[in-house]
Amino acid sequence: MDELIEKVNSKDTFLQFVKALKEDKIEEDEKENTSPSSPYGPGANGWENGTISTFLDAIEAYGEDSDLIKEEPNWKSFALLLYAGKFYE
Repeated sequence: MDELIEKVNSKDTFLQFVKALKEDKIEEDEKENTSPSSPYGPGANGWENGTISTFLDAIEAYGEDSDLIKEEPNWKSFALLLYAGKFYE
């Protein structure tokens, strides 16, 4: 995912990143259905936030805490926020 974030610089590359993030979550859900991870750690692909509310909470917290998110909006910042929704607590 880190490599994809580095390539985000336009609407198209942002949407490619969103697609990859979505596919990563779908893959994790399939793995978890077959062999569940510990309820106290991340899922098989590293997802800490599996519900929309925890995902959005993580995006909000990362946006407030991170120096990587700039005041001027750009596609890479949007991608970083979505990616943080996966793991940030």
